[in-house]
Amino acid sequence: MNLPVEVIDHIFSFLQSDPASLRACSKAHPSLSQLAEPHLYSYILLKAGGDSSDQGFWPSNLAKLLSKRPHIARYIRSLEIQVFTNPDFDGVVRLHLKEISNILPMLLALRQIALDHSSTLLSFQWETQPESFRLAFLACLRLPSMQDVSLTFVAQFPFTSLLNDECKLLRELTLQSCTWRTSHTNVVTDGSSHPPRRLPFESLCFGDHDGEADREFIDWAATCLLQLRSLKFYSDEYDSLPKLLASCSTTLVNLSLGFHVGRECMFLLTFHELFTLSIPMLQILITSITTHQPSTSHLYSPHFHISGS
Repeated sequence: MNLPVEVIDHIFSFLQSDPASLRACSKAHPSLSQLAEPHLYSYILLKAGGDSSDQGFWPSNLAKLLSKRPHIARYIRSLEIQVFTNPDFDGVVRLHLKEISNILPMLLALRQIALDHSSTLLSFQWETQPESFRLAFLACLRLPSMQDVSLTFVAQFPFTSLLNDECKLLRELTLQSCTWRTSHTNVVTDGSSHPPRRLPFESLCFGDHDGEADREFIDWAATCLLQLRSLKFYSDEYDSLPKLLASCSTTLVNLSLGFHVGRECMFLLTFHELFTLSIPMLQILITSITTHQPSTSHLYSPHFHISGS
């Protein structure tokens, strides 16, 4: 039985989370290979350092693939970069990051990019990485196709890069256990008479940070992120939350809140304040966090769900 190309393509779209099955389909017939390729390479995991495994690409392997089959670059929509540091292999990590810096300019169709430093040493910060990599990564944020940026355990990230006028199309921002240069709010609160810049983000996920940095970020977000539709907030700075919610009360639809075990009383006081805010069509998800440094793959465990109107 011959199926229309559109039907096969739609079926393959459900297999993007199962690369093994997609590869098997692509090898079954040349025509299936052409249809499977865009889905097979839509998400790429790049590793800098770390142990070898079947998951993801070493930068050199992906570079070779793109050299032989350059058309694959336009299929890559989502890129995750995982950095693993070890004092004995610092040179290898830096080499990999430099190789990645040569790959990034080829990926002109990226919609999502994630940088994960959760497996790095505490001394490994944004400025520690090769300049070529830092410049290439920031250039990706300015791509007209870029919509979603995720940073995990990235220390001293230059947050002002996300405030640049050239990043107008970004819609989703995820910050997990990050720190940044504390001067980033000066971009929008510099004491001048100019109104703060309103940024286009519709979704914000913010979790497990440092208290002082949290308060500064929330003050900035309450001033600039005025059109949020989705907010995931997992921080102990509950007293600042009503200010952030009030700033986006006319647009917010989904709210997910988390509290650390042992901080329930403070959380409930803030939760009581939520009902003093008039936020139409708001759905609230409450979760608990059992550790201050959860795995990003299973961050939160749902307890109950509340719908408000």
